[in-house]
Amino acid sequence: MKIRFRIFILMLVCGIIARAGEYADSFLETGVSARALAMGNATGALDRNATSFSSNPAGLAFVRQTQVGLMYTSRFGLANHNYIGLALPLSEKSSGAISWFRFGVDDIPIRPNILKEVTDPAARRDSILALQNYPFKTFSDLEDALFISYARHISKSVNLGWRYSRFKIEFPWGINFKIIHKKLYKLEAYGIGIDIGGRLCVSGEDLFEIKKLGKLNVGLALKDATGTVIYWNTKRQDEIKFYPVFSFGLEQAIEQYHMHLNLGVEKDYRYRDKMRYGLECIVKNKISFRAGINNTGMTTGLGLIYKVMSRIVHIDYSFLNHDLGATHRVGSIIEF
Repeated sequence: MKIRFRIFILMLVCGIIARAGEYADSFLETGVSARALAMGNATGALDRNATSFSSNPAGLAFVRQTQVGLMYTSRFGLANHNYIGLALPLSEKSSGAISWFRFGVDDIPIRPNILKEVTDPAARRDSILALQNYPFKTFSDLEDALFISYARHISKSVNLGWRYSRFKIEFPWGINFKIIHKKLYKLEAYGIGIDIGGRLCVSGEDLFEIKKLGKLNVGLALKDATGTVIYWNTKRQDEIKFYPVFSFGLEQAIEQYHMHLNLGVEKDYRYRDKMRYGLECIVKNKISFRAGINNTGMTTGLGLIYKVMSRIVHIDYSFLNHDLGATHRVGSIIEF
């Protein structure tokens, strides 16, 4: 079964290289956050930590102390997906981050082309049977990305004219510079791209005069804003086209029950009619219950927050059921 899965992945990757150059960065769409995956990857207007660069780099503007992010998952039991990142404040209103993640399929067997090399049916049958115990050479499909990010937080007090009091609007924005590296057998490629993101954040109670209405967030991320070209060692070039991602988030406190609800909705314009939805319930700021819906189906997860030697540690888990099998993702953010 595992060999068939590997052959399927290899065929899929080769197909992408051969005919779908504009999706050469599709491995980035899996994201790096266990929390985000549990919420259907609909957190572009909600993320406020080291993993924000993946959905909307504007979220990094809320990082006010040094954070280290980690994540590991094994997709369908054969593809390893790892992430490590560092985010830290650069000034009172700006933050920076450096992030790396790797998506790889290892030990893909190199099989001879029996159908082409052996024409006699009987000899072909004997050759196939002999291959069952043959020690094949292997290779790996590796896809890496390095992100260098900068974000800044801006806030203004405004009066829209229909009310007498002024209220505050927050406008965080951020930018990613990313380096993409891909390697498949003897093929290798590099590319450089830019992502830009921004948000508008405002208190719902101040804006609509609805008592205890939480914070409203509207986000826009421009992925591959200038177009990203992937240069292969075969002199082939793949162009990743620009596309926007709109997001909305509501952060609602329910004080009488010591709960906090986060609702996220996201629209990805890379694919037609791709919508994502996510919901998170945080109880006493210690445990989180999450669920989401994206194009692959239902996602769920849990989160824990606790202190270790004066350090705040976030442990997140997510589960995604897929036609190829279940995916479990574990991530952590450590605040220093």
